[in-house]
Amino acid sequence: ILTSAADAASGRGGGAGGGSYAPRQMRSELRQIAALPIREVRERADDTARELRELDARIQRANWEVELVGEPDGTEG
Repeated sequence: ILTSAADAASGRGGGAGGGSYAPRQMRSELRQIAALPIREVRERADDTARELRELDARIQRANWEVELVGEPDGTEG
């Protein structure tokens, strides 16, 4: 979601209209200004992705380290 918002704000497309940003061709055309702080949004997206990868690694590590309840081979009863 964050990267899509940053892409839309920077004119890389994907916004609500589904189109992509078209640069001005004439000086009389209105200039588009991003409504979001693109750099900060991308940094937040990167941080969130890193945190999710770290959480996934901790979950996988716990899955390997925690013994199942039951018989030593992991089966019940």
